[in-house]
This record gives sequence, structure tokens and C-alpha cells, in this order.
Amino acid sequence: MTRLVSPRFRTYAVLGVVALIGGLASGRPELVAVSAPFILLIGLGLMGTFDLSPVLEARFDRDRALEGEDVHLHIAITSRAVRLLEVSCDLPAGLSVAPDQDDPLITLVGETGVVIRHGGGLVDLTVRLSCDRWGAYRPAWIRLRNRQGLTQFVHVGVFPVDLELRVYPRTDTLRRLFQPVETQLGFGDLVSRRKGEGLEFADIRPFSPGDDPRRINWRVSATGRGVWVNDRHPERNSDVVLLVDTLASARRGVGVVLDLAVRAAAAIAAGHLGRHDRVGLISFGEPIRWLQAGMGDVQRYRILDTLMESHVHWQLLWRGVRVVPPGALPAKALVVGLTPLLDDRVIEAFGELGGRGFDVIVIEIPPEPFLPNAEKPPDRVARRIWKLEREATRSRFARHGIAVVRWDPSEPLQQALVNAQSYRRSRLRARA
Repeated sequence: MTRLVSPRFRTYAVLGVVALIGGLASGRPELVAVSAPFILLIGLGLMGTFDLSPVLEARFDRDRALEGEDVHLHIAITSRAVRLLEVSCDLPAGLSVAPDQDDPLITLVGETGVVIRHGGGLVDLTVRLSCDRWGAYRPAWIRLRNRQGLTQFVHVGVFPVDLELRVYPRTDTLRRLFQPVETQLGFGDLVSRRKGEGLEFADIRPFSPGDDPRRINWRVSATGRGVWVNDRHPERNSDVVLLVDTLASARRGVGVVLDLAVRAAAAIAAGHLGRHDRVGLISFGEPIRWLQAGMGDVQRYRILDTLMESHVHWQLLWRGVRVVPPGALPAKALVVGLTPLLDDRVIEAFGELGGRGFDVIVIEIPPEPFLPNAEKPPDRVARRIWKLEREATRSRFARHGIAVVRWDPSEPLQQALVNAQSYRRSRLRARA
């Protein structure tokens, strides 16, 4: 640990030296007497300092948590006995020290640390932390601070630690999900438009050699027009690819927009995985990151871990979706985009995916609440032009069969999904 002098030591030293030199120079013994207490305090302080020689180890009680939950940081400190020891941690934004602590060693709670009594030897300290926001947190160091020598000296030691905590967002449960145009061959909860083995009745047809006798419709066959069998719709799953826009074009409120996009992506992924769909993820940034479509709880945690690493990227160079491998965008996949529709590169990427024949749905996170007020007439004119350009973008998407749905964050995400499905049904009826 490094020993530092406190402002009190400097004050004692200045007063003692000035009084001593002044008394000797002027021949006034009362000034020398005035300097004596300060010099005595400095001497006692030097005699009362010692090296703590601490050894520190730290770990979290778990490596995953949900927003709003508390986690415990266990710190083992081995050192000489001191009256008070300040323990602070490199807590990133999103983690904070809980105001009420359970450990009896803690005497005072601060914003990033606590003050404890250390009786010497090995002390196990448990600090309760509050998970205020989702994210991947990696505290880099823990600092010990102790005042000695009548508080004239401060011993400070910074110890690097290898800690990692992933905090997942709390998401809404979606009761109604997206219905893709085309299903895949895997088993799931979706009723395929094709006919085959399944539970949902589709039609009847004449009996053919090789048909399962259990599929014979005896009521229709009893009319004497031959033997008829039932056709059914098989239960299939779908491929869903989530596209999260992390290319920052909104200077104000960009963190809130990304937060909404991540929460929505986590909720949609959880819902479709629960329906036995295969879900993948593509993060629009530089570099572009992707996760191939998969199923089950393992895939859910993979998606959550990838979303926790999402950050805002200010990039001028972007290579587009051409670098995404075919495995990350399987054929007949339903592509769901989460974006504020501010970056022209992202708009072009959605248009390119729609041109390739993908079934694309864009959930627009409106950036208007984060824009400055347009008070001057030129600003109001520019705002109207900007709104017209955004409306033209939505119209262009609609002409190419891309559904664009605005999601008001004050409303549940479920409402945006319902609006998207209603829009898609109306488009299909219009085409028919």
C-alpha cells in the first residue's frame, strides 16, 4: 500500500516550522512553545503508522441476475488490525451499493464502498449491491483506504480483481407473437399451410393406396361416394432473426433508444423460443455481430449474453449486411428489426433484405421525445421536412412489402406486435 500525507499533516508541519523558525529568529520563546504541540503531533503520527500488508480476494455470489435484484460481493481481507478500513469498488453505472447492509462489520455505507472495522487476520466481508440496469459488468479493482497516525497519513492500496456479472433485463410476457408467412420443417406450435401429418383439420380427399386407415373419414365414406380420408395441417416452427440497430444517429437519448431496443429484443426472443421457434440475432454495428438461429434455453442465454454486450457505436465505415453469412439469415426467415430509423445505412439494409425475399417487420422506436424543441421558424420548417422524409421512408417500405410499426414506449410491447400482425393481414387481403 502507498502512504500519503493528509492535509492535516501539512497544516501541522507548516504551523510548527513557522512558529519554531519565527521564535528562534526573533528570540521569543513563546513562539517556540507554540510550535511544540504541532511537532509533537507529527512525531506521534509518525510513530503510529505501519504497513497493513493486506491480501484481498473477491467474488460474486452468482454471475447472472435480473434487474432490480441484489447480488452479494464477497471480499476476503487479510491484514493487521485497524480501527476503520474503507473498502471501495470500481462499480460501473448500473451497479450501486445498497443503502442497507446486513454485515455487522460495516459501519458506514457510501456510494461506491463501505467502511468496516478490521480486527486483524482474515475478515470475510459481504457487500450487497443493487442491479439498477441491465448490462455486462466487469469491475476492475477494489481499493482499500486507511487513516493512521492521528489521521495524518492515509494508506491506499488498489488491488486488481477478475469479476464479471451479467444483469438481464426484465421483460414482458408476450401472449401473441409474430406469425410468419412461411414455416420451417421443424416441429413447433405453428399450423403450416401445407398438408401432412398433424392435428389441425385441413380438407378431405379420396383414399389413395398407402394412406393410413386411421385417417379415413367414415361419416363421409358412408354416403356411398367412395372412401375418403382427412388431410391435416402439420405443426411446424419458424426461423426468427432479430436485428438490433446499434449505429447511433440520435445524439440525444441514444442510450434510452438502445435500452428499449434491447428490452424488446429480449422479450421477443423469449416468446418465440417458448413457441419452439429458432431465433437468431444480428447486431447492426461495426463490426456486425451475429448469432445463428437456435432453439432452447441455451440459445436464449446466448442471445441475452450477446445483447448485454450491446453498446452504441459511432461509425463512419460500415460494410452492410453483405458480410453476414448465409447461416445467420436462413431462407424463409422472419426478420424483425428494432431501430429508430435514423441511419440511412440501416434503412438501406432493411430494403436490401426485403429485396432478397425475406419477410421483414420493422419495429420503429420513435426518437421524437429525445429531440430538442424547435422554437425558431427555421427549426420548425426543418422538423417538418424531417418528418416528411421519415414518412416517405415508411411508404417506400410499404410498397416493398415491409411492415413498419411505431412502438410507443408508454404502451406495452404487445400492442406493437398486434398492430404489426393487423397490418400484415390487411396487406395480404389487399394482394388477394
